[in-house]
Amino acid sequence: MSRAREKGSTDDYRTLNISSLKRDKCLTPGQSFDWSWWRREEKVASIGIEIEDRYTIRLRYRSQRYGCDPVQHDYPVIIDWTTCHLGGERPWFRCPSCHSRVAKLYGAAVFLCRHCLRLNYPSQQSSKRDRPIEQAWELRRRLGCDAGPFDYPAEYIARPKGMHRKTFAKRIGQLAAVEEQALGILEESLARIAGALTRKKLE
Repeated sequence: MSRAREKGSTDDYRTLNISSLKRDKCLTPGQSFDWSWWRREEKVASIGIEIEDRYTIRLRYRSQRYGCDPVQHDYPVIIDWTTCHLGGERPWFRCPSCHSRVAKLYGAAVFLCRHCLRLNYPSQQSSKRDRPIEQAWELRRRLGCDAGPFDYPAEYIARPKGMHRKTFAKRIGQLAAVEEQALGILEESLARIAGALTRKKLE
């Protein structure tokens, strides 16, 4: 059985928020404009948008995967309107894939909702990042070890009295793999913190 694909984070994708389009008065039928994404005052991407009518927005852009030829995209996305309790109306996208009513679409090859792209929110990603640490503590507890995952390597743990050698070797192998993953996550977190601090100093 193939392993289920890990979910990405919404922060890893460019977001098209219909509330932002409404706030910037961009939903008037007949309008055509470029919508851009910026990072540190530098434009990193843009798409062409045309408001065909009250219920249709058209997206035009080019995407390219590594090693492949560029692909030109030109497709409509349906807009729904709902009445607000205190008056006025609120617009929603209809996801081009599942047709769910959503406020945000995320830019893969095609802009889709987070459910179709299997995306988590960053807070959910945080709990996923914590999982290897929790697994390491649990495996160490089963081996009768009170020391933490980064106190000393798994291979230094003594075999508990009465545990079969084969079972012990299997659990040590599992623990070593989990702790290697946990260490990689820790290094990534430290690198992100260092990068953020460097950017802050440069601002």
